Amino acid sequence: MYSILILATGLGLAQAEENKTAKSMQVANNISFRVQASQELLYRGLFTEEARSSRVQFQRSYRVESRCLVLETEKNSALLACLTILKQRNNPATLPTITSEPPATSVRLETFRCDSKGVIQPGHNLGKISLEGPSTIEYGYLLELPKTKLVENDTWETNEDGRPVCIWTVVGTEMMQGVKCIKLIGTQQTEDWRKTRADRQAWKRTDTVWLHPQLGVAQKLERTIEIKEPAHNEPSQKSTLRVELETSLVYPGQLFQDRKKEIQLATNYRESANSYIQDIGKYTAQTKALIRQVKTQSEIMSQTPYRDAIIQTTKRLENILKGDSSESVIVPVSATSLQTARLGYKAPDFIAQNMLKQESIRLARLEGKSILLVFYNPKSPLSTEILDFARTMQTNHGDSVTVLGMSVIDDNEIVKKQAEDSKLNFAVLNGSGLRSSYGLESTPKILLLDAKGIVRLNCLGWGQETQSEINSELKRNIEKD
Repeated sequence: MYSILILATGLGLAQAEENKTAKSMQVANNISFRVQASQELLYRGLFTEEARSSRVQFQRSYRVESRCLVLETEKNSALLACLTILKQRNNPATLPTITSEPPATSVRLETFRCDSKGVIQPGHNLGKISLEGPSTIEYGYLLELPKTKLVENDTWETNEDGRPVCIWTVVGTEMMQGVKCIKLIGTQQTEDWRKTRADRQAWKRTDTVWLHPQLGVAQKLERTIEIKEPAHNEPSQKSTLRVELETSLVYPGQLFQDRKKEIQLATNYRESANSYIQDIGKYTAQTKALIRQVKTQSEIMSQTPYRDAIIQTTKRLENILKGDSSESVIVPVSATSLQTARLGYKAPDFIAQNMLKQESIRLARLEGKSILLVFYNPKSPLSTEILDFARTMQTNHGDSVTVLGMSVIDDNEIVKKQAEDSKLNFAVLNGSGLRSSYGLESTPKILLLDAKGIVRLNCLGWGQETQSEINSELKRNIEKD
């Protein structure tokens, strides 16, 4: 199952009102976020996303874990350190176990200041909540609340730079995990959501929050984002986030200091690393010294959950020193595959139908050895020669490379007959839905991916030099792997 983890940021104590009268319909008095230093909120949950189109169907999920530690407080604000970890689930039909714990897909630590009304102060690096794919830093359970009391059916608006206004509504109260929470619904959508335009996407975001009346943060958060492609009436993408507050603990004395020290080390480490990465060739010695220094410091410090941020930076630096400058990024599911294949970057993932068998093949599942994607048109006079070359590559290098034929036309009869005539020893997939993500303006087009799915070669056209280039790059990949 694909794992997920998301960061919760909230701020804590509110003025809880009891003994309200039904006549007033008042849900709560003026709620504000008040927390104390050393308090940590822990959220866990699941993020799922799916894309649907006539040729592409894709689903993925992540387990989300979010920690928000209050580093210090002032009269009307608090300094927060938030850690979000995402883990992709390998099989959405089963729950992860201790023995099958997947590695972290994303680890991100950020610090920022928030006032008593949930307003995040300027000077942070949080960015906006992602519309496509999971947010690598999650702060959706920290709400910007009105300065007045909450009354059922009342509404208020919050603003976000570059996006439509979000309208919040007080629905009422509802029990959630034994807590009588205030239920809120926030809706944000583009003006063309009901009637899409032909030149851009339309989207709608709906946040349902069960607000803990004593803590002033979300007891539970559900967020749904739907996306419609240009000139389409039905959503082609949908994602859902569900996280719940698992614990809200105050760490005394040394336990708090241990966390605080690791957060400071992780933050300083990342800043130093970023300055060296700009010119790694010039600062190779300094980078290696930095890794050793941080390793030594970590060994004498008590380990806390924030150690993951330090480990993430070390892995990134070590990969860059080995010549692998590609960063691990989360590619959003998209029916139109907005991400395009580029040299040096991870190839867009996909699930496509095998045109020779009743099965679907997912690109990401083939990682572990090189992959040769051969995009071709079965009706082209060059197709036989190209497929012969692909068959030879599979025969001679099958232990080191997986060859995939990628037909750009959706015609099973032609593809099957040609495969039989050419005695193909590899799968041929329906690549007609990948024109955008793989830039298929013309064919043939051949891409070579390394064992990590990074595009190492992108050849357009066909000739003797194309074959030599592919063989040379494959040899380098095999030696590197």
